[in-house]
Amino acid sequence: MAADNIVPLGRPRSQPPPTLAELVKRVHELAIDTAKMGISHPHLQLRMAQRGKTIRDIVEIVRNGEGVSGPTRDKYGDWRIKMRGEVDGRRVHVVVAVREQDFSVVTLY
Repeated sequence: MAADNIVPLGRPRSQPPPTLAELVKRVHELAIDTAKMGISHPHLQLRMAQRGKTIRDIVEIVRNGEGVSGPTRDKYGDWRIKMRGEVDGRRVHVVVAVREQDFSVVTLY
């Protein structure tokens, strides 16, 4: 019997949580393809209108921004991190929900 056919008994071992640096790197890589970027969250749309920010501003931050805090797990099982960057000479923060194959920008301030 081959070793790859063996199924371990008991609880699966949990992986350690990703670091902030790992998640920021994942967001930077995923942000290359805007199809992997969720920017339709209603709260985000409201905050963009209130603060006069555009999708281009958000793309700039998720492609080049730095990690500030996190990660924390949200109620959906996604990892949330806070990123910041400078847009038009002003510092802007975004909260991002990161998954394996994509991410969503939840809010900005």
